[in-house]
Amino acid sequence: MTGTISVQRTGNQDIDALLSGQMWNTQNLTYSFPTKASYYGSGYGQGEPQDGFAPLNAQQIAAAHAVLGAIAAVADVTFTEMQETSTAHATLRLASSAMPSSAWTYTPADYQEAGDTWFGTSKGWYDAPDPGNYGFYTMLHELGHSLGLKHGNEAGGYGALPYAHDSMEYSVMTYRSYVGAAGQYVENETWGYAQSLMMDDIAALQHMYGANFSTHDGNTVYRFDPATGQAFVDGQGQDAPGANRIFLTIWDGGGTDTYDFSNYATGLSVDLRPGAWSTLSKAQLAQLGSGHMAQGNVANALLYEGDPRSLIENAIGGAGNDTMTGNAAANTLKGGAGSDRLSGLDGNDVLIGGSGNDILTGGAGADAFRFDTPLSRSTNLDRITDFNPADDTIMLDHTIFGAAGTAGFLPAAEFWTGTRAHDGSDRIVYDASTGLISYDPDGTGRAAAVQFAQVNKGLKLTAGDFLLV
Repeated sequence: MTGTISVQRTGNQDIDALLSGQMWNTQNLTYSFPTKASYYGSGYGQGEPQDGFAPLNAQQIAAAHAVLGAIAAVADVTFTEMQETSTAHATLRLASSAMPSSAWTYTPADYQEAGDTWFGTSKGWYDAPDPGNYGFYTMLHELGHSLGLKHGNEAGGYGALPYAHDSMEYSVMTYRSYVGAAGQYVENETWGYAQSLMMDDIAALQHMYGANFSTHDGNTVYRFDPATGQAFVDGQGQDAPGANRIFLTIWDGGGTDTYDFSNYATGLSVDLRPGAWSTLSKAQLAQLGSGHMAQGNVANALLYEGDPRSLIENAIGGAGNDTMTGNAAANTLKGGAGSDRLSGLDGNDVLIGGSGNDILTGGAGADAFRFDTPLSRSTNLDRITDFNPADDTIMLDHTIFGAAGTAGFLPAAEFWTGTRAHDGSDRIVYDASTGLISYDPDGTGRAAAVQFAQVNKGLKLTAGDFLLV
């Protein structure tokens, strides 16, 4: 029998509220799908094996494998399947019975039932678990119990989740589908349940068992299908959810990673900060019940002990008017088409507005603002709100600014501060009275200068602020 150890609180109520107080004393766990009631022995639990015992069906077994894989992807645990017999018993056992009116799990403890999950058969709720439906959510919830998680909405143990985070948006372990729900049962639409462990679940499991930083530890690209909601990780399609809903949390172990939402034409709201949500499409938001919609489609996992390896570094917007917010890493934010708002926050960021009249804010750090789309004063003029000549750089794509050269910093002779070019060598002109920056292909007026950026008025710009790439 696998032993247990006590789990201490962290002082973070988002984590502590999910801790039952006990966990397994090993990170290497076995699991099984018993096929006979007799394997459980006499005097078992509430008599589940003797009341309509049934082994899990193939779809339930597949869902269990998926959820155990999802747990192992975020926490430093391994699961090994074994063949259950009358003498060989796994730590985690999953089966069905007519006894439970719903489903339940025995949490880690020092008795034979501990770690076992039972799915009630009377209503058929759990027969066909797929990502986003109640059956799959229940598999996530129950296997969370089997590792040592408790109900987040209940005040016992280390207390309940904070009011503002007591919803399925933060944990699959609470019975509150949305903030303020009664909490007696979940209320989500048919395909509006969490498709993954959520941010507080991940944090609580990592507190107990450690974090798995080997998951997607390369330069990973995440995409989603606007028509189906299916996720693609480095081009590999994941299990497709139902009803074109996206409602999940992403844990990424390392590398320089990218959210690529370039196939969307909606006005995206992308936020790369830990614990933040991105909304790809309102039509793909989960309905949580009583008119409440999920606050986003994709959430970022929280940092484990402040380790920044799990941050998503980059994001690519779509054809709509997008809002994109970076994090503490060196982010590359690319707006694409539309009039976008990009904010890098901390780190040495690269902001690429793309086409459209964009608003770019680098934030702290030495930031770069790249211009690489055909120029137009009326439809492609970007505003840089916080350009600092001491640290920041304006990057000019040589295919657009060809007359200025091919690579390297702009030659001093090609920069001029004034309302217009003053000789044939000038290519970049900064009007300090308006903050407008123009590109003049010949410096003579024969080819009209085109305004492409606006910074604050009165800056001490030089040619060294412009880099041709």
